[in-house]
Amino acid sequence: MTVPENKPFYKVISLFIKSAILFFSFYFIWKRLKDTPVDFDLPVLFSAENRFFTIAIIVFMFLNWSLEAIKWKLLIAPLEKITFSASLKAVFSGVTVSIYTPNRVGEFVGRVFFLEKADKIQATIRSLIGSFIQLFVTILAGILGFFILEKKYFDFFDMQQFFSEDYFFLLLVVLVAVVVIIAFVIIKRKIFYLTIAKYMETFKRYTLNELNAVFCLSIIRYIVFSFQYYFALRLFGINGGPVVLFSLIALTFLVTSAIPTFALTEIAVRAGVAVCFFGTISSANSSILAASLFLWIINLAVPALFGSPFIWQLRFFNR
Repeated sequence: MTVPENKPFYKVISLFIKSAILFFSFYFIWKRLKDTPVDFDLPVLFSAENRFFTIAIIVFMFLNWSLEAIKWKLLIAPLEKITFSASLKAVFSGVTVSIYTPNRVGEFVGRVFFLEKADKIQATIRSLIGSFIQLFVTILAGILGFFILEKKYFDFFDMQQFFSEDYFFLLLVVLVAVVVIIAFVIIKRKIFYLTIAKYMETFKRYTLNELNAVFCLSIIRYIVFSFQYYFALRLFGINGGPVVLFSLIALTFLVTSAIPTFALTEIAVRAGVAVCFFGTISSANSSILAASLFLWIINLAVPALFGSPFIWQLRFFNR
């Protein structure tokens, strides 16, 4: 966004936006930690019995976001060449912005406005491409996890509790509504469609090898945070066969990624889904809840704090 002649005014606006982002991020993290029903005992977490799991979860957090930084660096390369360090800063600042937004949709803001030269709309589209590929991996893994449980452990789930007739009818209504809205936009909003069309050219700039690389990085990243979840479950005493645990983890990721959430309800949704699935193998709901909250702290709250200094480097207006 180009800054008009009144530069001091836009500098004030930029400063206000950055300050607001940091305020809401810090407040949201503080509020969530303050209201959490779980008290984490650090000496216990780092005891000889649990030290491996705790350290592995923390190390995998850095590996997780490093992989995402490599992926973002690759995605944005056709528009702007950035270093791994700059990409990692952009990813962390994205976490800071997104931590209080619905379904963390604000993540692209921290990344896109960290760039110096790239077109912001095209950069946003590239961010969405990365997100869609990661979601595709999550869907594939979730479906695989479900069929493993149903085939290997016959009738593992009581399907009626998940797919009642009322739920199916509601899902059908939502799908029909989505189709109608999309058709309305395409038919009645040709200007919007033509405006977006020119930005769709960004897809043609990727080679098959580049998309395969992004896909492979997404798979590796999925494996990393799956192992994180596995270690967290073991850390809080949830035991089970690796096949069962990883299949349930895949289903948990699938459902939590599909459910629309707001900042104030995200943790509750994550915890509720975790209890729903892992409750099939354990009655220790408090431990399942603790594992889910601990992962939220390590994977989102801590990176959001890491990204907070980089918010001041966001470029909302070209200068």
